[in-house]
Amino acid sequence: MRRLGFSFRPLSRTVRHFSLNVARTRGAVIDVHPEVEEALASNKPVVALETALITHGFPHPANVELAFSLENIVRAQGSIPATIGLIDGRVKIGLDKKDIERLASKEKGPAKISRRDIAAAIALKSDGGTTCSATLIFAALAGIKVFATGGLGGVHRGGENSMDVSADLGELTRCPVALVSAGVKSILDIPRTLEYLETLGVPVLTYGATREFPAFFSRHSGVNAPWNVTDPVKAAEILCELGMNNGIVFAVPIPEQFEESGAHIQRAVDQAVAESEQNGVSKLGKEATPWLLSRVGELTRGTSRASNIALIENTALIGGKIAVEYQRLTNRPCIATPSIPKATANNSVFLPASLMIIGSSAVDITTHALRTKNLMTYSTSPGTISLSLGGVARNVAEASHRILSARSSHISSMLVSPIGDDATGRLLTEETMQFGMRVDGFIPSKRRTAVCNMFLDDEGDLMGGVADMDITAALEADTVIPIIDKHKPRLIALDGNLSPENIKGIIGHCIKNNIQGS
Repeated sequence: MRRLGFSFRPLSRTVRHFSLNVARTRGAVIDVHPEVEEALASNKPVVALETALITHGFPHPANVELAFSLENIVRAQGSIPATIGLIDGRVKIGLDKKDIERLASKEKGPAKISRRDIAAAIALKSDGGTTCSATLIFAALAGIKVFATGGLGGVHRGGENSMDVSADLGELTRCPVALVSAGVKSILDIPRTLEYLETLGVPVLTYGATREFPAFFSRHSGVNAPWNVTDPVKAAEILCELGMNNGIVFAVPIPEQFEESGAHIQRAVDQAVAESEQNGVSKLGKEATPWLLSRVGELTRGTSRASNIALIENTALIGGKIAVEYQRLTNRPCIATPSIPKATANNSVFLPASLMIIGSSAVDITTHALRTKNLMTYSTSPGTISLSLGGVARNVAEASHRILSARSSHISSMLVSPIGDDATGRLLTEETMQFGMRVDGFIPSKRRTAVCNMFLDDEGDLMGGVADMDITAALEADTVIPIIDKHKPRLIALDGNLSPENIKGIIGHCIKNNIQGS
């Protein structure tokens, strides 16, 4: 999976982090919408939204209308929506209007993306709507703490025999995200789903006056959750104090005005489930749920769709409020969550780059012989060998980072440099992150990471060395210019390891766009 950017290495010997930065430096096809990236970097509340309901839950144009409605509801609470989906095999954390409309139109035949489908969808450059499980993965990767959706997947009826259990449940054990939903879909086995969540150790709370777990279309299931909260502040406090690798479920009942139709819809659900068992649809895996929801809609003559939209919009409302309160609470100490660090220089998102430095990053290997006079050909000599980070651009970037971060927490410098997929490249990436520097400007390359090997005599003077810098000389202006356009720095610095024609191309682009250079 390394080629797609989902293989992570430890940043220290004691703590292992997921990092969107590391994924990006290893060629991950992940794009974070600028609004979402700025919100996370600035510690603004963000709510993740799924897209399977757009691609497989509702017909057009109801699906696109619902997608925009959910984003507007989240914004109205003071949070930033991050609708997550796949476009041409690229993971989009935050979608533009045209991307939402494209998924809703279904013109590209979007796939329904669960954990098992991610690699295939990326490799085959597919469009896709993310289910709860996939949305949880990408929300956690980006550091988003709240995800609002309609219904959580669960144990299917007869699951004790068929072993048909949604991947959503397992994902909650790996992603430290609060999932806000209207319970689990009523076509599922609610008691067994809650039992399975208990086995997995996933906290489940109802959001309301009672502990009765909602049954999607109905506020009543006859099954109780172990805990309940009645306001977003308490929900945020629980999320803040979670302090583990797993997520948490907040089950929000459907608004009371839709309760009356709940019994009628539930009878339709029971009939649809029975029909699916008779016609074999129940054995079709992920295709069963869309069929069941569609059949329920037919049996209720559209009544269920109105209720479905209402409960989804309600979870977006509550999710937006919880995200706002969680962000307020982060000013006080919370138990640190091991999997996802807070948005800092070592995290997955950064402030806009005021200064961009383009050029070489290298590992310097310095060999210092103790007795130069006794050196013999074809033999070794006692001495010391040290490793350090180097490269003209990297050195300038480190100095600028130290100066800028000391002056203000609202400005940032960015190093743009090619890095190979090798041991020295990984060393450069991890050590650069340990400095607190951003690494989202590292450009993956099939070439060797730059290395400079210097040989010093016993007095510390340079005797000779080898500089393997081809990776920097091969860095093309066409690769760098899109990064400049994305981050729009106020000042750019170049080092002389770039080829003359590429320096000319970058400078020409800067002049055209009124960017100062050095």
